Amino acid sequence: MTEPLRSFVRVLAGTLLLALVPLTAAQVAAGDALVDEGDFRRAIAAYDRALTTDANDAVALYQRSRAQVYLADDDVSLSDEEREALYDAAVADAERAVALAPDSADAHFELARALGRTAQFRGVLQSLNLAARMSDELDETLSLDPEHAGAWHARALWHVEVPWIAGGRAGQVVPSFERAIAIEPDVISHRVAFAGVLIDREMFDAAAEHLDAALSIPPRTYLDGMDLEEAQELRARLP
Repeated sequence: MTEPLRSFVRVLAGTLLLALVPLTAAQVAAGDALVDEGDFRRAIAAYDRALTTDANDAVALYQRSRAQVYLADDDVSLSDEEREALYDAAVADAERAVALAPDSADAHFELARALGRTAQFRGVLQSLNLAARMSDELDETLSLDPEHAGAWHARALWHVEVPWIAGGRAGQVVPSFERAIAIEPDVISHRVAFAGVLIDREMFDAAAEHLDAALSIPPRTYLDGMDLEEAQELRARLP
């Protein structure tokens, strides 16, 4: 191949790559919209298409990881084997996203989410190695983005579920939830999860305050609606 032809091929390859970027972004955006609607299977298919266009798109990988976790959590028709396969696929996607984009706080967070849900599914005490990895990924998320509210929420729940001998600290639960809520006061899930912990601790007045605040926030997504249903159920059970 002559040098002019090599140069032409390089330019053509670069042009084609640039042309694929908007297509991949559009497919990822379509997947994100479907996640908001609660159509997790179609969202995964949209991310699949994005990754067919660009197999190394870290955003498509960690967003597909998130959608796989949501589908495993949400679809009651799944068998245990199907649910576990989705969690395993979510971990694999997020691990690859972290390898491709090690400075992405969201990639590390989605790996933490996938590891955490896998540990919960298998049993935290039986999966302390996964819980330890989740903790490391949350630390990395917060190192990259100290204002990552989702990571503070997850850190709070980590301290709730992990025993003291493995690093769980009950005293860190409230400050972690309070940090998440301070960063994202209008995110329903932070307040509902915090209220659930407060109810377990018989701090009913504080729980009612957060549930009332949650119930005043208009839902924007399918998961917001699910969180509001939980808030209503918890509020009705308060003494």
